[in-house]
Amino acid sequence: MCNLFFKYFIKQKKNILFFIMLIILGFVISSISKFENDKNTKKQIEIHESVIDDIKLSLEHFKLELKEGKLSEEDKKLNEESQKDYIKIIEIRSRMIDKIKNSDWEYLYDKELENLKDSDGEFTIIDLNNDLVKDYHINKLTVEVTFETLTYLKKHNIPSAHPLNIQRTEFEQPRTSEESNLLDYHSKKTLVGTSHRLWDFFTNNLVLIYTFIIVVTFGILFSKLEESQNKTIRFLKTSGASKFRIVSSGLFTGGILTIILGLLIPTIFFGIEFLISGSSSLKYPITTYIVKSDYYSFMSFGYKIVPISDVLTKSLILFLLYGIFIFLVTSTISTFVKSSVKSVILSFGLIATLQMFNKWYNPFSYWRVGKIADGSINILSKTITYSFDKSCKILVIGICILTILLICIAFIQDRRRNGYA
Repeated sequence: MCNLFFKYFIKQKKNILFFIMLIILGFVISSISKFENDKNTKKQIEIHESVIDDIKLSLEHFKLELKEGKLSEEDKKLNEESQKDYIKIIEIRSRMIDKIKNSDWEYLYDKELENLKDSDGEFTIIDLNNDLVKDYHINKLTVEVTFETLTYLKKHNIPSAHPLNIQRTEFEQPRTSEESNLLDYHSKKTLVGTSHRLWDFFTNNLVLIYTFIIVVTFGILFSKLEESQNKTIRFLKTSGASKFRIVSSGLFTGGILTIILGLLIPTIFFGIEFLISGSSSLKYPITTYIVKSDYYSFMSFGYKIVPISDVLTKSLILFLLYGIFIFLVTSTISTFVKSSVKSVILSFGLIATLQMFNKWYNPFSYWRVGKIADGSINILSKTITYSFDKSCKILVIGICILTILLICIAFIQDRRRNGYA
């Protein structure tokens, strides 16, 4: 019986269309990321080249002053010293350009680490500014995270992406869009490679693709089960198969297919990223946020640097559990709503509405699996109640309740049918 459900799923043309769209989307996202990564690298080179050009103009001015011979001996000495200093700056900047072009990350990490601590070993106070923002103060914890991240990258010889001077964290709370743009300019990096593509998948709205496929595919499947519109399901019913047997087989098959989909979708993005940008280290450092007190305040959080493999594993577990939960929710709705179209619309409406309520006891809010895995969801939702362990427990409880409910409904329907018979 399970084989019949598998064949029914595979024969659905819309599923092939979904995967074609996923592949196209994967190529677009990976290509854009590669372009942005190269663009940021070129921008860093252009910054150094611009400084060199300005210094060369100043050197021309100094040489012209010496040539005119109108300077005093003291001014001559200052002029010559300034020229020597400027020449050193040009050499340093030129070396930086070479290191960026050759991806000498160890040298680049060392240079940035030098800027993050003063002569007394204290973390540097960093203020950002431009024409629109005056003195945006970088949080001290962000400076610490940046230092630890660069130290980790250097120790494990792991490549990164530009810019390197600031590692943006959730400890930064820009008040205006101008401040946010300024912070992005100095900190936003586009990391490429397989592990980073998976992390982007789990932390961005791409997880909703999984929800969409589950609702459309299994919502229609279980609606057809109730309507008996499908030949396979009509055959099962006319051959004397009980509703309990049909539903339990559908739940088992649907659960397996949900897990397969949950593994296949990230694998598609992983494979496409590998073709375009290659692999990236599973040891890359990720900042996770730890709750340190029993009440919410911005000072309630600490941080911990962990390998990206740690948060990817947690994200995948939550991702699969959430997928199974949504499958069961859709199946339950389809049991009561006989129309396929109405079932899908109602499922979407209910899920989308409940996803907006960010409460730890609301399993529908767990679609942001990456934010739960790294703990940042607590800062974003202004709470301290989310955790990976708690989210897993709530999802498992929800899965068990819905499974029992569907099996009980099938059992009651069988009893009624047998009673009428």
